[in-house]
Amino acid sequence: MSEFRQNISTGEWVIVAPERTKRPADYCRERQKTQVPAHSESCPFCPGNEHKCKEPVYEVKSDGKWTLRVVPNIFAAVNRQSPPVRAKDGLYLSAGGYGEAEVIIEAPSHNADIAFMPVEQVQDVIRAYRCRFNELSEDPNIAIVNIFKNYGPTAGASLVHPHSQIIATMVSPPHITEQIFYARRAFNTWGRCVYCDMIKEELAVRKRLVMESEHFIAFCPFASKYPYEMRIMPRKHSAIFGTITPEEESDFAFILQSVLRKLSLLLDYPDYNYYIRSVPNSDGLVQYYHWHLAITPRLVQAAGFELGTRIYINPSLPETCAAELREI
Repeated sequence: MSEFRQNISTGEWVIVAPERTKRPADYCRERQKTQVPAHSESCPFCPGNEHKCKEPVYEVKSDGKWTLRVVPNIFAAVNRQSPPVRAKDGLYLSAGGYGEAEVIIEAPSHNADIAFMPVEQVQDVIRAYRCRFNELSEDPNIAIVNIFKNYGPTAGASLVHPHSQIIATMVSPPHITEQIFYARRAFNTWGRCVYCDMIKEELAVRKRLVMESEHFIAFCPFASKYPYEMRIMPRKHSAIFGTITPEEESDFAFILQSVLRKLSLLLDYPDYNYYIRSVPNSDGLVQYYHWHLAITPRLVQAAGFELGTRIYINPSLPETCAAELREI
């Protein structure tokens, strides 16, 4: 039977409807599989096409050749030339499109995949995330630094070459500020970080645990909005992603790659998004929030009910999804 489940860290409700449960193979899309080459003459991210990008703001090299690059996004929705000023427009409020948009080119190979590349390269990606997060956070006009990856066309990826993105903006979206406020209110009520309590619960019951490492755990949330949705959280309390240590970077790279590999092998390389949630550096090391990475496979599509109510219907039990992922 279906049931409502509440996300204790946000207050949001979902409906879990196990009578609609599908097997992993049922989520695999029928698609024409093409062989992706190791290099593409038309790809702006491939070696030899560096002139098609702006000058890198961060780069990793080996034997004189780059292995990772961070470049400003040519098609940026925000930029630092726009004034960070709010203004009234009649009844309404507007502001200059101030911010920064960057692309992390994760590897030189056009057909590389973060789920299967050497873990040392994944660690370089995590280190680039941290360095750019901290540098962009130093701008007093930046309210939030959003790190995310779109994998596959239905997840919004327009290029095959392995990459992720950072967009830093002068405004913080309401759903993020509300999430932080909800966590602060929970801390004021119970005197504990709600995310730390969630980690303890998942480690205790282990039904939704996908895997664990020395510094992190990965699990399918109790109130998952989507099938095979996952969270990766640091075991120790930490509110700011930019405080991650080199040892934790290595461990984070290992567990992120491992769960993405599990997802790929179980569901035949599904499209997905992931993003990192963190309080801004300017907020400091608060006790009430816990940075984390969320992974959302693009297996089902939100329809009228979800858009109208913001209550998502998940056709798969998180406990079943976690068990299947553990076995891969």
